[in-house]
Amino acid sequence: MKLATVVVASRNPGKVEEFRRLLSPAGWRLLSLDEAPQGRGTTWEEDQETYLGNALVKAVAASSSTGLPSIGDDSGVEVEELGGWPGLRTARWLGEGATTAQLREGLQRRVADLPEDRRQAAFVCALALAVPRGDGTLQTVTAEARVDGLLLPRPRGRAGFGYDPIFIPSGETRTMAELDPEEKDFRSHRGRAVRQLLRALECSAP
Repeated sequence: MKLATVVVASRNPGKVEEFRRLLSPAGWRLLSLDEAPQGRGTTWEEDQETYLGNALVKAVAASSSTGLPSIGDDSGVEVEELGGWPGLRTARWLGEGATTAQLREGLQRRVADLPEDRRQAAFVCALALAVPRGDGTLQTVTAEARVDGLLLPRPRGRAGFGYDPIFIPSGETRTMAELDPEEKDFRSHRGRAVRQLLRALECSAP
């Protein structure tokens, strides 16, 4: 599937920049939602019961309003000891007005008293690409990946965004925020999901 310009259905600068790096092999010109025509007025309700469902909601909303192909992402952190919480509510469990720092600090407090062997967690990412067809419908391609790891009660590292400073992927001693961008891209849930998506697009090419 050959695409030129693709809208990232997100207003998170860190996420958009990461997508630009991860999707550079595809040769797409990536626009953040607010950079795209009609993108500023685009909204959606993350009311689905799966990451993939929410990713599709975002991709379809952005593509429908801009008329361009759009990639939607829904991701979360799942803490095993807390029954998979916060999961789908990773970005919203403190309310719509909470900052990234407040969310991360809140999760740190939740795991601070847990011993290391009870701080297992996973990063999960689902991606959906929505591409307008000539008949007015949308073709969608999806991918999903997860990375197991360990949460820390205190942050380490200055790179990345979100919960990266308190998450050590399995097989590593450094947090996601301590990894070089190339290392993070290789190990991260979003990097793995992007590689799956690009392989799926190759298979769907006419």
